[in-house]
Amino acid sequence: MKRREAIDTWVRVILIALSAMIVLVPLYFTVLNAFKPYREIAANIAAWPQEPTLANFASAWERLNFPVVLKNTVIITVFSALGCVVFSGMTGYWIARHRNPFTKVWNVLFLSGMCVPFQCIMIVFAKMIGILNLGNHLFGVIVSFWALSLPMSMFLVSGAVKAVPLEIEEAAIIDGCGTLGTFWRVVFPLIKGTIFTVASLEVLTYWNDYLMTQFILTKVEFRTLQIAMMSLFNEAFFSWDTAVAAVTLSITPLFIFFVIAQKQVLDGVTAGAVKG
Repeated sequence: MKRREAIDTWVRVILIALSAMIVLVPLYFTVLNAFKPYREIAANIAAWPQEPTLANFASAWERLNFPVVLKNTVIITVFSALGCVVFSGMTGYWIARHRNPFTKVWNVLFLSGMCVPFQCIMIVFAKMIGILNLGNHLFGVIVSFWALSLPMSMFLVSGAVKAVPLEIEEAAIIDGCGTLGTFWRVVFPLIKGTIFTVASLEVLTYWNDYLMTQFILTKVEFRTLQIAMMSLFNEAFFSWDTAVAAVTLSITPLFIFFVIAQKQVLDGVTAGAVKG
C-alpha cells in the first residue's frame, strides 16, 4: 500500500514538473533574450547574456508607445472586470434564488452564449457596433466584454450562490436587509473566492484579447498592448531583440496582478468557507 502511494506521489510530482516546464521554459527564454543584443540572440538563444543591455526595452517602449497602449489596456481591463463582477454576480444570484419558468428560460439563453464563438457572430456584431456608434471607443470594447463574458461568469457565480445556505439570507431579510443589501452584505462575502476567480480569469482574457479589440479599435491612439505588439511584429519581423523585450514588457503588469490576485483568491476561499 505504501509503495503504491509512493508511486502515485512520484507520478504526480513528475506531471507537475512537466507542466511547469511547458509554461516556464518559453517564459525563461523570452526574459533571458530580452536583455541580449540581436547578435547574441542569433548566435545562441540559450546562452546567458555576454553584454546585458536595456536598449531593447527602450526601443520597445518607444516603438510600442507603451504608456498610451498600457493606459488603454488597463482602462479596458479594469472596467470590464468590474462590470463583469457586478453584472454576473447579481444576475447569477437572481437566477439561483428565483427559480421560475422565466428565469429558467433566461438561464438557458445565457448559457447558450458559451457555445457560440465570437468568430461566428463577428459580422452581426460589427453591424451592432456601428448602429450603436461604439466603434473606436474604449467604452465599446468594455460593453462588448461585458456581454461576451457574462455567460461563463454567471454560470460560475450561480453555482457558488447555490452552495450558500438560504437560512443566512432569510435571517438578513428578517433583520431588515433588502435584496441588494442581502446580496452585497451577506452573499457576496461568502462567494468572494468564486468572484475573485472569475475576475482573474476574465482579466487574463481582457488583457490578451486581440481579435475583438482590433475589430473595434482601428485608430492608433486607441491601440491596446496586443494590437501594438502585432503591429510591431509586422513592422520589424527580424528585430527579435525588440520583440522579446516588448513581450516581456506586456506580461510584466499581468504577472504582478496575478501575484497579488493569487493571495486574494486564497483569502476569499478561506473567508467563504466560514459559515454563520
